[in-house]
Amino acid sequence: MQPQVFQKAAKAPKPFMGWSSWSLEAVRSPSYNGEDWLTAEHVKEQADAMHRLLQPYGYLYINLDSGWKGGYDAFGRPLPDRKKFPEGIAAIARYVHRYGQKLGIYYTVGIWGDLYQANPQILGTSAHLRDILVQPPTPGNGWVNGTYKIDFSKPAAKAYIASIAQEFANWGVDLLKLDGVTPGSDHNDLSIDNRAEVAAWAQALAHTGRPIWLELSWNLDPHYADFWQRYANGWRITDDIDRYGPTLTSWPQVKARFEAAARWYQNAGPGKGWNDFDSLDIGNGALDGLTDAERQTMMTLWAIECSPLYPGDDLTHLDSYGLRLLTNTEVIAVDQAGRPAHPVRFGPQQVWAVQNADGSLVVALFNLDDQATVPVTVTWWELGLSGPVKAHDLWSHRDLGIYNDRFTQLLAPHACCLVRLIPQQN
Repeated sequence: MQPQVFQKAAKAPKPFMGWSSWSLEAVRSPSYNGEDWLTAEHVKEQADAMHRLLQPYGYLYINLDSGWKGGYDAFGRPLPDRKKFPEGIAAIARYVHRYGQKLGIYYTVGIWGDLYQANPQILGTSAHLRDILVQPPTPGNGWVNGTYKIDFSKPAAKAYIASIAQEFANWGVDLLKLDGVTPGSDHNDLSIDNRAEVAAWAQALAHTGRPIWLELSWNLDPHYADFWQRYANGWRITDDIDRYGPTLTSWPQVKARFEAAARWYQNAGPGKGWNDFDSLDIGNGALDGLTDAERQTMMTLWAIECSPLYPGDDLTHLDSYGLRLLTNTEVIAVDQAGRPAHPVRFGPQQVWAVQNADGSLVVALFNLDDQATVPVTVTWWELGLSGPVKAHDLWSHRDLGIYNDRFTQLLAPHACCLVRLIPQQN
């Protein structure tokens, strides 16, 4: 399954930052009408807002999720929906590239039923689509029903993937989110297994001549972390952050990331790739479905675990608190340093920590209790420290003082504290 020589198209030295359309497509709100919301006009509005408000802080990617595609061309390659994108995807790429931004696009593994029925010829070959499918027909991705699996022992199968990869590169795409990947996507029993297709996509992207970030989705199986690291730049480690209700997300979706982070944190880092916690929906106030404390906790967890930072909010309606969260330079620096924290203490009150190259530590304290305001403490013994230590609050940019053997913070339900602990010479 693995080629003898392969190098990822991008080295992924740090997590990407940007914006994604899916949360606004998924929310049940009269202002955002499902996948119909995804249009060239709306994407340009988000790019304009990101350029003005977030790009100075490192946010670069404008990622189109499901809903951009119309039909297929004569060779089975996807075409944009011309009602939504009348000038095509290449025009959107040119628009964001003028800002110095990057364009991401969404696609799925496997073959869907409409393409199966069309059975087009594969570009540059005499084969047709049905010639490259597993026989007897087998489900092709995490949605299972109505999909077909590709057989990569057939040479034309890689040619087909390469034809789409080159099309994306020609459009000016900079990131591909490949969805429905198994083992994962709620199907971990190897009855589908898209690893051969992931490898084919990685190779095809690498040969386009354009560096294209490969992001896998969703809820990937950590037992195959070595494989994801070999072929991809990042991978979603959970189900969707979206509530699929009147708000973008909710506290239970955020809380579920703590358990997932404990399973995955060792698998991320420079040269490996990044654990993707999904959209960072903390910028639209009530529409987010979170309290202010929960919004700060969400940003803190994403940052200490070095998840890609990409709000799914409407960037044209960021509130002042959300904007402050998304643009805190000290917190962003923790994410971009690329050192995922490890759990020091788990349970209702949690402590996560990571050591920096200069000997200081970044430590996050969380109170996940739903009712009680409680003190959360971390001791120097737990962190391998000794002697006096200065604590610096990353959210407020304030020095908190010198502590001799422990640090304690009183935290309300779902609240957090993020500090840098700096050992002092005796």
